[in-house]
Amino acid sequence: MSTAELMHRASAAGVEMVVSQDGCLQLRAVHPPSDDLLVELAAHKIEIIIALNPANDSMLSSAWLARVAHLLGTRPAVLLEEGHLEPHDLAELDRADVVLVADIIRASPAWNHRPQRVEQTAEIHAVVEVKPQHIIFTAATASQAWRVADAAQTNHLMSCDECHAATGRYCAAGIDLRQRYNNTPMEASE
Repeated sequence: MSTAELMHRASAAGVEMVVSQDGCLQLRAVHPPSDDLLVELAAHKIEIIIALNPANDSMLSSAWLARVAHLLGTRPAVLLEEGHLEPHDLAELDRADVVLVADIIRASPAWNHRPQRVEQTAEIHAVVEVKPQHIIFTAATASQAWRVADAAQTNHLMSCDECHAATGRYCAAGIDLRQRYNNTPMEASE
């Protein structure tokens, strides 16, 4: 996507772009723009500043810079960020032969000894829903019916002198409550 297309896309999304007095790009918007638009704007920040700066005769300068960058196999922002070209060079050299300028940059020690950038493309991975291999049921995740049966049995055991859960001895009411507790499913039916 060209700088002009990106700027048009940002404008259509309600993003106002202004270059501050200190040369920084400032974005203003009523509603926050999408994350992918912000990433693209950040990646092409210098090209946008050049395009917005009227002193540089922006369209000629940015087209010239793009041609030099293409010959060097890089992006225009890299040339400016790494100092191979200065913003004032754009105004002075915009009519110079792009092949000659690219050859001069290619021959410079700063170009030859620069750290190699690794350009990473965004990969899109399908979201796979991970289903649990087993389900652990606890009282916190249990159905309401199970909670009622559990509470009834526990309350009876605490108050009944004849029932003793550890030995499996229950009164008639305790047997009924224990049976209801055992037959009530812990998971809620869907």
